[in-house]
Parts: sequence; structure tokens; C-alpha cells
Amino acid sequence: MALRRIMYYVNQFFGGIGGEDKADVPITFREEAVGPARRFQELCQGSLEVAVTAYCGDNYFAEHESDVLASILEVARKYHVGMLVAGPAFGAGRYGFACVEICHFLNISLNIPCISGMSVESPGVELYKQYKDKGVFLIPTSEAVSGMGEALSKMARLASRVVKGETIGAAPGEGYIPRGFRLDAVVDKCGAERAVDILLDKLAGRAFATEIPIETLEGIPVAPPIANLKDARLALVSTAGVVACGNPDGFKTYGNTQWRKYSFDKMNSMKDASWDVYHGGYNTVFMHENPNYGVPLDVCREIEKEKAFGKLYPFFYSTPGNMALISAMQAISREILKDMKAEGIDGVLLVST
Repeated sequence: MALRRIMYYVNQFFGGIGGEDKADVPITFREEAVGPARRFQELCQGSLEVAVTAYCGDNYFAEHESDVLASILEVARKYHVGMLVAGPAFGAGRYGFACVEICHFLNISLNIPCISGMSVESPGVELYKQYKDKGVFLIPTSEAVSGMGEALSKMARLASRVVKGETIGAAPGEGYIPRGFRLDAVVDKCGAERAVDILLDKLAGRAFATEIPIETLEGIPVAPPIANLKDARLALVSTAGVVACGNPDGFKTYGNTQWRKYSFDKMNSMKDASWDVYHGGYNTVFMHENPNYGVPLDVCREIEKEKAFGKLYPFFYSTPGNMALISAMQAISREILKDMKAEGIDGVLLVST
């Protein structure tokens, strides 16, 4: 059997370039197996050959996603790859997103199978479930990199089966993370009988597996009130898509996965500077004319002078929220919260679009 030529994608850390200080490294390609790709190739026992390894900084991918995907597609065609393998990303958020986006893009662009791996807690898993690509498989891994050996073994076993043309069944039996759709299968019992069996197992306290899982979001506890608002430092957060002029950070009008904060220190109104608006969910003409609608600096300055609160943080946080994945927004909120805690912010004014 001829070797299936594959592309392997890793981030800058697993590409051996460096850590967070190298997160802005552009997309790069090497005609050899690099990092975890070497062990993956060994585990496939001659059924797969890593024709090219692609690596990219986590920040660079988030800020130049379209360009990175276009480059990966061009190189994949050049090397005639028949499969993409990415990661594993374990519990990493940005790396997980990149792995899923690349798998999705090459699967729909070249109709090739794609395999990756990450912790079920990674934000990338939600993106994978929403895409529902039948040619993309995500193997569950540990949170930490210490699980690399086991993760690569599972990914290699599945990849070898795919190469041989074996039928890959439903997620519970095959060991990949469910994508949220049901596969057709011939069974002995009708739906009513199966439902009764599940109910009886549940009532008896026996183990059972539902055929239609219902996803729910965790409840968010209400934060306690600020004890003394007159001494509080408040910050503005907006999902209206108000960004720096020219959109140098590469925000998308929908499905955005990043955030930035911009200074309005010593300004009394958002009209005191030039801004752009990147949002695909409403008519942005009015926001361009008066960005105070999305970032109400003018009103906040007035009530700040009235000493209704202590002080306004000199930056506003911005992320376009249109059609964004819940998991992406959760990841963004955690990063913003971390920054706010470091900056000593006591409360937030979250502006609705």
C-alpha cells in the first residue's frame, strides 16, 4: 500500500521555536516531521508519511487567520497531501481553535480527512461540534502535555484506520469526541422500545446512555454588589465592534475569536479620535458617526465628574460579538477578566450593541 502523504500542524511551541514570546511567528513550512509529528509518524508504522510540517504562532494565527489558511491550502495542494493531522492541543485555547479551524478548512476545501486531539475542556471542542464536519475527528486528551504519548497513540490508531479505508463508526465506540449529529444504523429495537429501556435503567440506577444528549450552559452566579461605588474603578467593555482605525488587529465582522483594549485616556468623547466599526450584525453607519453609542465615554465622563463612581479605567475592552461561538466568548471573557484583575478594576459596564 502506498504511503499516504500528510501535513502536520503544530504551534510555535511544539515547532521548537519558543513559548509565548514567539507567539507572533508567521506560518512556516518544513519538508520533514517536526516535534510530535516525528513520533506520530513512527506510531503509524509505515502507513503514513509526514510530507510537510506547518507551524505558526498562536497570536499570529488569531490575527491573520485568513492568510494562514490560504497559505496552508496552497502548500497542501503543492505536496498532494491526503490527510491533515493537528496538535494535540491539550487544554490550550488559542492552539485548540487553530487546530479546529485548519481541520475544518482543509476538510471542506480538499475533502481530505483531518485528525486532531485536545482536552474536552478546550474551547476548540465547541467549535468542532458546531462545524459538524464528518471528515474531522477530535481525540480527547488530558489537560496537560504529560499525556502526549497516549494522545499520539490514539490519534495514530485512528489515522491508520482511516488510511486503510475502514468505516469509522459512532463516537462512543470509536473514541473520538461526538460532533453532535447522529449516524444511521440498523438496530434490533424500535425507538419506543429503546426509550423504555433507557427509562428503566435510569429508574433502577443503572448506567445508560441517551441517544439525544441535551447541552446546557453552566449558570453564572450573580456577583456581589460593589460596597463603595464612589471609590470604585470601572471599565467599559463593548461588543459593538468599535476598533482602532484601519482595523490593524484584524477583527472579523462575525465569528470573531479575539479581543483588544484601546486607550481613551484624556478624551471626553469617542468623537475626539477616529475609530472604525467592524460588526456584521447591524447597520454600522450610526456607530461610525458617533461611536459613543457603542462605547459611551461621553456619558461616563459626565457621571465621573459628578463623582457617581471613583475613576474610569483609561482603556476600553472591545470584541465584536456577532455570531461568535459561546466557547470563543467564554475564552475571551476569561482573558479579559485576568487582565482586569491585574489592573485593579472593581466593576464593569458591559455595553449592549
